[in-house]
Amino acid sequence: MQRQDLVSTKYNIDPSKNPRGEARGEREVSPGLEGVLLDAYPSKDKGLELAIATENGIERITYNASYKIYLRPLRTEPRRILRGLEADDIDAWVEEWLLPPWYAARGQIIVLESSRLRLLTSIASILQDQGLVRQVNNYPGPHIRALWSQGLTPGTRIEYYKGNLRLLEDPWDPLYPVPSLRIARIRAYSWHGPVVAPWEEPREIIAECCGERRITRDPGEVLDLLRSWRPHLVDARIPDRWSLPLDQGPGWYWYDPDKNLVSPWGLLEWMRVSSLPYREAHGAPIGKILTAAEAREAYKRRYLIDPSTPRYEKPRLVKRLIDADMAGAARIPRPGLYWDIIQLDYSSLYPSLISIHNISAETVNNPYCRNTREAPFIGHRICVESRGLVSKVLGELVQRRQMIKEAKPRDPRVKERSEALKWILVSGFGYLGYRNSLFGSISAYETVTAYARRALAIAEETASRHGYKVIHAIVDSIFLEPRNPNISIEELAQEITRRVGVKLRIEARYKWLYIPSTMKGTGAVNKYYGSLLDGGIKLRGIMAIRGDTPPLIARSQRAAINLLARAKTPVELEELAENKVAPLLEKIQSLIESGEAQPRLLVIKKKQRDSERRTPWRRASKDKLVDYVKYIVTLRGPWPVWQGPPVSYDKHYYLRLLYSMIQELPSTTTIARIRENLAEKIMGQKRPILSSP
Repeated sequence: MQRQDLVSTKYNIDPSKNPRGEARGEREVSPGLEGVLLDAYPSKDKGLELAIATENGIERITYNASYKIYLRPLRTEPRRILRGLEADDIDAWVEEWLLPPWYAARGQIIVLESSRLRLLTSIASILQDQGLVRQVNNYPGPHIRALWSQGLTPGTRIEYYKGNLRLLEDPWDPLYPVPSLRIARIRAYSWHGPVVAPWEEPREIIAECCGERRITRDPGEVLDLLRSWRPHLVDARIPDRWSLPLDQGPGWYWYDPDKNLVSPWGLLEWMRVSSLPYREAHGAPIGKILTAAEAREAYKRRYLIDPSTPRYEKPRLVKRLIDADMAGAARIPRPGLYWDIIQLDYSSLYPSLISIHNISAETVNNPYCRNTREAPFIGHRICVESRGLVSKVLGELVQRRQMIKEAKPRDPRVKERSEALKWILVSGFGYLGYRNSLFGSISAYETVTAYARRALAIAEETASRHGYKVIHAIVDSIFLEPRNPNISIEELAQEITRRVGVKLRIEARYKWLYIPSTMKGTGAVNKYYGSLLDGGIKLRGIMAIRGDTPPLIARSQRAAINLLARAKTPVELEELAENKVAPLLEKIQSLIESGEAQPRLLVIKKKQRDSERRTPWRRASKDKLVDYVKYIVTLRGPWPVWQGPPVSYDKHYYLRLLYSMIQELPSTTTIARIRENLAEKIMGQKRPILSSP
């Protein structure tokens, strides 16, 4: 019996039709179960278990779907293997797929289909153990492929009626309405802030949802609130969940902000572009989201996914290898204070270059391609006969994000979609060079960096030619000082955009920009801050925004920079440093020395490491159950916060942190004097002084 092609019209489901192909207008449809498809997983018996977020909470249904397993024959004719697979619950046939790494040759693949996934996996394991086949197309999993075949995309609105499912919106529309999800937020706090360990008893728990906000110390009351709110998602860190008496399974899905780079609304965006259900997308690394989107495109093209396929590099001279093995361009800046600076940024530089130049694993140095062009500097050749897989996927994501940004949404939940896409695009380039990437190659990675270096070189050369001095340049950003400009900054950005092919935009205008000095006397590549011309400040890489800086130090640095940000001239900056910043720094120094600093402002937060070294944060944790440890440095070492506030702290240690913070401030005469005096005090203390706050 002839089988329907795996990558046929099932991938382009018309939202006006249900999976059976019946148009909405062809028959009168009674209202069914309507909501957002959140999750999907294999049923214990047959079909798929679906979780749908409805007005009444999470509804779970069993949907009659079939699974497919793909087997690549090793030493036996596929037809002979098929003759041994006759069963009532299994269909088996042979399909032709394009074989990696170049997808120029075709190979025969055995396809097994059944609604019983356990039966399929058992048969596949037996055949593999016998050495007859190797299972391929494993990623992202048979239950997700079952969703594909039904035209279902997690994160979209669907309707379930009498065993049938139909889409209520276009899964690929980037401007889809905000889903009507109820999201509750739970936070447990101790004396030092958010709790971090299961053995901590919270002083208060804050619960928010549906326009309500409750503060309580009773975990049982919080659980009763959740049951009354019937949320679809509960935003709570693992330490927050430890405080709740969850003897029974909750009727909602957990969202852990410590495990995710994006918000719940960004996570829904990831689900739509990757087709991964909630339990697969939640806590997933960005590479998993990107690879799932690429895998779906591979299935459409019948590109076989076989991780065992080797990828070879072509032989090269040592000089060519050295030229190619370089990262994106970055300049080591001169530290110092600069006035009237303009920052230009390329928009999604790396993914845009990948899309524009058709860079993908199968297009770079493809031996079967005749129509090619050479990448700059490194000798790799790019095939231009067909659209590359990675090139197409990233190009579509760039376009999707641009459409969201151009719509200028006011709803922050919609803006979070753009941020979620940004994370995928940022990682898209790096994943090309990852050794375990299903669709990457080091040659493609090198090709991207070559084009990126050229893009930044073009920007620097064009800016210099038109009277702008390059202060700093890093990967996709360039900082310019107008010296003798002969064109406006807008005209300069347009000219560079024309030459490179990627949009260059004005990211920021600074009244002044400061690049701190490192121990080597140079500037750091990604450490700078400045006062913006239209108000506010921009901070990168300094202690004020680092997660492991104690609040007392971080807030003091931010306050100092906010005071200096008022300056419009060097004279005003010096006056502000003397009249405003100096008293602030002296007050903080006096506070630390007197032992009167509040313990909660001295807490240091560190992410747990896999290392077993006796580092302060390792000694401060009782075991590896927690993701973060929080401690205060005392004379006897790190004091874990779950032991309560310490009776003393190490003054010398926190004075050194204060000194490091002041080193990152502009070296005005006043600030330099304070720094030198503090250095003498620190060096003069041979041992810390015990104090009782």
